[in-house]
Amino acid sequence: MAVLHVYLVRHGETDANRQGIVQGQLETTLNATGWEQARRLALALKSIKFIHGFTAAAVMGELPTLKWTVHPGLRERFFGDLQGRKRTNAEYPPSAEPLDKFVERALQWWDRELLGHETVQHRFDADRNETQNVLLIGHSAYLNNLIRALGAMRGFDIAAAGKVKTLNTGITILEIEDRHGTRGKVIQFSDVKHLQEMEGEVVKVNVEDTDKKGRRIEG
Repeated sequence: MAVLHVYLVRHGETDANRQGIVQGQLETTLNATGWEQARRLALALKSIKFIHGFTAAAVMGELPTLKWTVHPGLRERFFGDLQGRKRTNAEYPPSAEPLDKFVERALQWWDRELLGHETVQHRFDADRNETQNVLLIGHSAYLNNLIRALGAMRGFDIAAAGKVKTLNTGITILEIEDRHGTRGKVIQFSDVKHLQEMEGEVVKVNVEDTDKKGRRIEG
């Protein structure tokens, strides 16, 4: 029986990441560090044979050469009046996308666009005893909340994710054991070994998913 490995990868660093500015759905570009991270990521994934790729934006760094789907359902959470600003407290403004709606959107994308994708289902139908790989490049709060939701609402084993804090170009692998996605687990979380020889530290606080003291916020 086929096993599906879903590679969840956060995009490379932006100036807003480094400066602690909330991006949300604003259009930003990678900085010099982010482009170098993306280059190293592409090398780290070079040996993996992917059957399809999904991304929230047409340009997310140096992407492996494969067939890509750009889908609006992968867009980051909308943070309303916070976008483009530094956070001063742990509260989200009323103009922000409600967390429950955001999580619902992420799970709908997972069910309909990833698990329901023709290529993915075709590989399960083929009933080959091999691992199939798909790649998703997205945003931190999106990936964090998707993983948490799969654990809390779908029964996935996400113990390996710890506090669920994705790093720029960190590689997370979810293993899916059936075509309906009813059994799954995190087998690797936000691995950044490909960045070990780079100068400077990886940004470890994501202001879109933490309070001003660097603690994770659930809502």
